[in-house]
Amino acid sequence: MFRGFLVGLAGGLLTLTVAAQTTTVEYRIDSNVQGTKSTAFLLVGKFYSMIGDNGEIVEFDAEKKMFTLIDPALRIQSQIDAEETRRRVEQLRQQILNDSNSPSDSFRHFIFKPTFSSEFDAASGKWALQSHWIDYEIQTVPFTDPTAGMYYDFCNWMCYLNFRLNPGSSQMLVRLEVNRFLWERQRFAVNVSEALYPRGKQAFVRPSRASSSHDLARRLGDVDRRRIEQAQEFKRTFPQVPFEEYQRLFVEKLANERR
Repeated sequence: MFRGFLVGLAGGLLTLTVAAQTTTVEYRIDSNVQGTKSTAFLLVGKFYSMIGDNGEIVEFDAEKKMFTLIDPALRIQSQIDAEETRRRVEQLRQQILNDSNSPSDSFRHFIFKPTFSSEFDAASGKWALQSHWIDYEIQTVPFTDPTAGMYYDFCNWMCYLNFRLNPGSSQMLVRLEVNRFLWERQRFAVNVSEALYPRGKQAFVRPSRASSSHDLARRLGDVDRRRIEQAQEFKRTFPQVPFEEYQRLFVEKLANERR
C-alpha cells in the first residue's frame, strides 16, 4: 500500500519543500503513475511530509529519531521509532543476503545490496547509474547548501520508513545507494529517469519506467507555516494508537475510498 510522497519515484505527482530557518528546498516529483500531491517541510530540526490538503502527515523528529504518522481524516496518530525501523530492515537485509544462494534470488540480493556502474559528466551534470536490474539517468546540479546533509539524512530515514510501510516495494533500499552517490558528490537531482527490470535485462523485454523532476526554492510562505502549525495542533490533540492499529485503519480507509 503506497503512500504518495513516501513512494518516491513510484508514486505519482508529488511536491517536497524543505526549509531550515532561512534555507528552503522545494522538491517536486512527477511520475508516470497517477498519484497525489505531497509537500514536506524541514523546520527547526523537524520534517513534515503532507499528502494533499487533508491527507496523511508524517513528522520526523531528527533529534529523537522518531516518526509520527497523522491521519486528519481518521483523527488519529501513531509513532514509529526510526532507529528500531532501521535495525529491523538491516537485520532483514542480512538475513536475505545470507539466504540468497540460488539464481532466482539474484534480484532480491540486488535489492538488499545494490551495485551500479557509474558514469558522471561533470560538464553537463548528467549521471548514469546502470545495473542488470535497475538503471537511473539523473540530471544534477551542485548542492552545497548548509542543510544538504540534513536533507539527505532525512531522505535516507524515509527510505527505511517506506520499506516498513510498503514491504512489497523493491526500490526503497536501492534509493539509499542512489542517495549516497548524490551526497558524496554534493549534487541535487533535477531530473530522474528510472528503468526497472524485475527479471533482469532481456532482449525484447521493456522495463517499467518512472520519471521525476525536482526544483529548488529557498523559503517558506505564510500558507506553508500555517500547514505546519495545523500539523502540530493535530499532534497535540489526536489520540495515539499502536502502529498496527493505525495501519489497519488507514488501509481500510483507502479501500472504502476506492469503492
